[in-house]
Amino acid sequence: MKKIAPLIWIIVGVVLLTFIGVKNHPDEQNNRMVIIKHRPSFKLEFYSPLQSSEKVKKFQDLSPEEQEEENLYREFIKRKEARTIDNFALVFFQFGLYLIIINLLQLIFFRRKNKIKINRFLSINGIGLVIAMGIYQIYWTEDIALWIVVIIQVVLNILLIFPRLRKNA
Repeated sequence: MKKIAPLIWIIVGVVLLTFIGVKNHPDEQNNRMVIIKHRPSFKLEFYSPLQSSEKVKKFQDLSPEEQEEENLYREFIKRKEARTIDNFALVFFQFGLYLIIINLLQLIFFRRKNKIKINRFLSINGIGLVIAMGIYQIYWTEDIALWIVVIIQVVLNILLIFPRLRKNA
């Protein structure tokens, strides 16, 4: 029973992360945007092959992989419904990572149940959110890979969470 609750929270964290995506146009400078998707999907980065080519192409001229990418782009990015961008998506990102990391650390390193105090929860996620916003600004302006941004955020969350869990052990 002690291991079921952390596993449920890990699943909740993964579900939160599946609602986040990145609109990316490599040909256009400073055109990356973090979005909240209208449905969960493990696809994280979206781009349009039609908009990223130098030549004007038609949908029929694209390869099957490019057609699939264009369909996903149209479904998640070019939809008519309003969507929340940037900061609220980063809150989902930070909170999802926090849930996954704290429960994984609890399952791996600590045997007794971790009591989450509200001020500790808010301080860790507040610091993590500020760091996520800073990292996102670097990602937005510089040409670094998305997986590097995610790894930096995960490592910083571990560094924030692990010492506080050790005090409870």
